[in-house]
Amino acid sequence: MFKKFIFLSLMSVCFVSCLPKKDFVITDDFVKSQAGNNKKNSNAKYSYSTTLSDDDRKYFAKKLEVSETEIINEKLYIFIKSWEGTKYIYGGETRAGIDCSALMQELYSHVYKKELPRTASEMSMDNRIELFKSDEKLREGDLVFFRITDEKIISHVGIYLKNNKFFSANLVGGVEISSLKKAYWKKNFVAAGRFKQ
Repeated sequence: MFKKFIFLSLMSVCFVSCLPKKDFVITDDFVKSQAGNNKKNSNAKYSYSTTLSDDDRKYFAKKLEVSETEIINEKLYIFIKSWEGTKYIYGGETRAGIDCSALMQELYSHVYKKELPRTASEMSMDNRIELFKSDEKLREGDLVFFRITDEKIISHVGIYLKNNKFFSANLVGGVEISSLKKAYWKKNFVAAGRFKQ
């Protein structure tokens, strides 16, 4: 009888412990409360400044080699300023580290209110996006696609800015503005994409 009682007790413990646990949703408030007041939380919801300073406008004009009057889309350049310098991490989606497609997802969601698929390859095959090859037709906000691996798929994505410059999260250099005229990017450029009007 005692053995039967022990057996039933063990079975009930096992049954209860093997039940699927209730889904636990981690909210930003929960993360902040666990992180403490003095620790920077890289997983918190992102907030962005609402105005671009004159110094920032000068910085981007110099970086893109254009006139300050050409830096018009403040929301785009505020976004770029807030992410520039973030390190590249494959599969990353936070300020602690991010990859190219996650950066474009966040950028398009925040700046243009458009949702993108998760990978560069999926973005290039999205039927809402019209692809074109000519870099002469490029305009600010276009996606630029590259093949930087031996695989025959699109493996890198960025956003075109101005004057042959684009913004992306790169394996070397992290989140930065690069030039399409640089030999590496020129060689690996496949196509550009624009949301159909």
